[in-house]
Parts: sequence; C-alpha cells; structure tokens
Amino acid sequence: MKKDHNDFQILKTVEADSSVSQRKLSSQMELNVASVNFALKRLIQKGFITKEGENPRRTSYHITPEGVRQKTQLAYQFVGRNIQYYQEVRSDIEARIVKATDGKETSLAIYGACELSEITYMVVSKMGWNFLGFFLEDSKITKEKTEDYNVQSLDLLKGDHKCLLLLTDECPEDILNDMDKKSVKTLSVVDYSIK
Repeated sequence: MKKDHNDFQILKTVEADSSVSQRKLSSQMELNVASVNFALKRLIQKGFITKEGENPRRTSYHITPEGVRQKTQLAYQFVGRNIQYYQEVRSDIEARIVKATDGKETSLAIYGACELSEITYMVVSKMGWNFLGFFLEDSKITKEKTEDYNVQSLDLLKGDHKCLLLLTDECPEDILNDMDKKSVKTLSVVDYSIK
C-alpha cells in the first residue's frame, strides 16, 4: 500500500512538473533519495515514466499514457478504500448514538469544529433528529462556520437543554464536569483519526 501511495505521488508530481529532481521528490514525499531513485527506476521499467537526459542537473521525467492510466487507477483504489472506511465510521457513530439514547430520539449537539465534527454532523442529519449546533468553549471559538453553522459557546448548553453532546474533539475534563449531568449527556467519538 505504501508503494502504491509513493507511485501515485511520483506519477502525479512528474505529470505536473517534468523537471522535478529526485531530491525535490524526496523532500516532498519525506523519503530518502535512494528510495525515490529506486521507485523511479521501477516506474520507468514498467513504462509509466520516461527519462530524458543523463546529467542529473538536466534530467527530466515524463509520464506516459500508460502512467496516466496507472495514476488514475491508483487514485480510484484510494478513493474506494477511503469511502469504505468513511461508511464504516458513519455507521459506527450512528450505532453509538442509538445505543447511548436507547434508540429514543434525543436532541443532539456536537462539541468540536473539525473534520470528524463534519462527519458526525452528516450522521446526525441523516438520522433526522433535532440538531442544536456545534459548540466549543469560548476561548476556541472563531468566526469560521462549520457546515453553515456558527460555532456556539458551550455555556449555551447549560440550563434546560436536554441533549446528547457528541465529543468530536478533546474536551477538557473540568469543562465536562461543569456540565449539568442531568440535562447534558456526553458521548465520545474521538477515537477515529481522520487524515
């Protein structure tokens, strides 16, 4: 899988810039130059890239039509794997919400404003339950919106709002302890790493 990722990155970079050096590829990909050299030779041998010139300072690489097909095929494979992972994460989050609420429709709020927050919002939207919004403590709130919602102060959940607060980011323990446990229950979904 790492080899496929490296091949894709090299093919994509060579397609965009035929004058890219092995050193620059090495730096972009965070690999040593020897690994990039080995991968380039393999891609040349497979007919995905051609090399022009022998002087390392004037060498250029060109992606072949077969290389473009290979790059596209690798991209589709990555997307397929990521979509499957994404669907598993969504199903798991929904199952956790249903279990935490005993299947009873409950108002939902999301703590956080990150990619996992957006995925969690998609689950909540699909469920059709009452969504109260995205919340953070005051010191973390910016003017940016998440899924067209303004991020609100967590203090707004204190009081009469009965809801399940879905934690999509690390929340300080003292803030959680300050919440009214009778009205705001919490469910952590932060154990997914989204990259």
